[in-house]
Amino acid sequence: MKVNKSKDYTISEIRSGFFNTVVSCIVVFLFGLFTILFNNKPGNDMSAFGFVEILFSIALLVYGVVTLKSRKKRFYHYMQSYSFCVDAVTQTAVKTFVHPMVVINSEGEIKWSNDNFLDMIGRESHYGEYIQDLFNNLSINRYLESQVNVVDEFEFNGRTYLINGRAVHSDLISDTLAGLYFVDITDFMELKQDFDDKQCVQCLVVIDNYDEVLKETPNSNHGALLGEIERCVNAWVSNANGVSRRYEREKFLVFFHNKEYNDIIEKEKYNVLNDVRNINLENKIPVTLSIGTGRGGETLDENNKMANLALEMALGRGGDQVVVKSPIAYKFYGAKSREVEKSTKVKARVMAHALREAIDQCSCVMIMGHKNGDMDCLGASIGLYQAIKSRGVDTYIVMRKNNTNAKLLLNNFTNDPKYMNNIITGDKALTLMDKQTLVIVVDTHRRSMVEFEEVLSASKSIVLIDHHRRSEDFIDNAVLTYHEPYASSACEMVTEILQYIQDNPKIGLKEAEALYAGIFLDTKGFTFKTGVRTFEAAAYLRRMGVDPVNIRRLFKTDIRDSVRLSKVISSAKIYRDNIAVAVCEDTGKDLQVLVAKAADELLNISGIEASFVIARLGHKIIISGRSLETVNVQLILERLGGGGHITIAGAQLSNQDMDIALEQLQKAIDDVLDDRE
Repeated sequence: MKVNKSKDYTISEIRSGFFNTVVSCIVVFLFGLFTILFNNKPGNDMSAFGFVEILFSIALLVYGVVTLKSRKKRFYHYMQSYSFCVDAVTQTAVKTFVHPMVVINSEGEIKWSNDNFLDMIGRESHYGEYIQDLFNNLSINRYLESQVNVVDEFEFNGRTYLINGRAVHSDLISDTLAGLYFVDITDFMELKQDFDDKQCVQCLVVIDNYDEVLKETPNSNHGALLGEIERCVNAWVSNANGVSRRYEREKFLVFFHNKEYNDIIEKEKYNVLNDVRNINLENKIPVTLSIGTGRGGETLDENNKMANLALEMALGRGGDQVVVKSPIAYKFYGAKSREVEKSTKVKARVMAHALREAIDQCSCVMIMGHKNGDMDCLGASIGLYQAIKSRGVDTYIVMRKNNTNAKLLLNNFTNDPKYMNNIITGDKALTLMDKQTLVIVVDTHRRSMVEFEEVLSASKSIVLIDHHRRSEDFIDNAVLTYHEPYASSACEMVTEILQYIQDNPKIGLKEAEALYAGIFLDTKGFTFKTGVRTFEAAAYLRRMGVDPVNIRRLFKTDIRDSVRLSKVISSAKIYRDNIAVAVCEDTGKDLQVLVAKAADELLNISGIEASFVIARLGHKIIISGRSLETVNVQLILERLGGGGHITIAGAQLSNQDMDIALEQLQKAIDDVLDDRE
């Protein structure tokens, strides 16, 4: 190999050499001229020397010019060679780039691609084609309009790619070009999927009515019943190659791999709930399971914590269901049966004693219900107010007097000297609160549903009393929580607490009527969700002097409201043979009460198992749902952001068109009922 040893000059070196030559020529020329002028005498040799210097400077200048041209010629020759090498290297590198590359114009026409792109699409040529013809689901606008690199995931011919691309603008080209290159990440995605498939899923399985079932089962069948339950659980687990261990009399610990969990468990929709519920060994009460599942955690400990939270959520929603907790959200399965009433009142007594201690240690008490409070909410607040005041503690009911659905009941107390100054707004409550203030929330457990969320946030001591099925935005920082979804109403729960909170329990007639009205409202006149303890609470209130006839007067309506109600009912249409759906066009006062009453009345129609009424209230659309237990309206309205019970639930949609809201409701109904099938 021949090596070129001739020197290659840079442009700066060329300019510097020529400048030095010119300066030298000028100096020699001036020196020679000076010699001639000052030594111009006959016979003086210095004049001749001056001429020689001038000639020398001219020769030197000529040499510099010649040298400059030579160096420039060699420099430009070098630059041409270097540019050729760079272009060749660039072209070779791009053409043989390890990833498929393609250049398209603003219309998507392919202008150039490398060999790997042709191999990817399985063709020898693509000229004149458009990239949209090759990739139907590829949108090129994002790449053509972006000034920065855009990365998207893309699938083609069973392979997964990351597309990197951006727009290129040039003064030489009038059109906009975009360069795309595809990085094959199929192997990485398969490895990731394999890793995800082998992640651990933890389930906590509990027989949530263990004591009640055994109590109603002959002693001779106890062993067989428990054995059959364990057989059903083990069969369910073995279908997915899982592992289960029974660690307490009614509790199981279960582990699955993520792949088997997805492929089998979710597809079966947790048939283990049905298998256990169908066990018949002379047990008068069906056996029900609650399953809390934790998945997607980074560690086993995180999955365990999520499984416990999910199980707590399942039990708080009445049991007989599965709750799956991931770092992102909850998912719910099952919930086909109603809650099982607990026969013992031990929890009510324990709660009453704990509440009494909390009251005695606080400076004052703020009792607060949910927005647009009803008779159950107000009745429970009145009952607690009476009990707390009897212990000599300053007590206030925090509510909006002008925004309640229990105005007739409220009128009995607003003019009473004991209450008129103690029913206050949220702003007033904030001025009275201090570090020792106790806030009691009744008839709701959702932070977003309380009457004044700022009052809740300002308190460090919170007591929660509620009977609704548990939702995701549960108030989880309460010092005391009395949450029983099997109870008919908050008034029933408060009535039981009142019997234990003081030694000689006795409440006034007006307070007893308020509690009775709350129970009457939520049970629809002791028809729905009514258990033995419901009648026991009502009997206690009856002994306090409650007259049921007076309670009925609180629920009477005038002729105008009856006409409004009949119009809503007449607009109802039948959906899926047994569900009535009505759209209320009324915009008058007490609209929420009207919607709720219409939903109740629709259940009186023969063949109707559930009803929904939709109405516009300001900028929101409200939905009220009712059922006869065969349809779980809570699950349906939870999909629209609402909640409630299996037989009574509600939801609110913000800034929605009525037709869109109706479509969403019908879709939620279809999703829930199709899952059951």
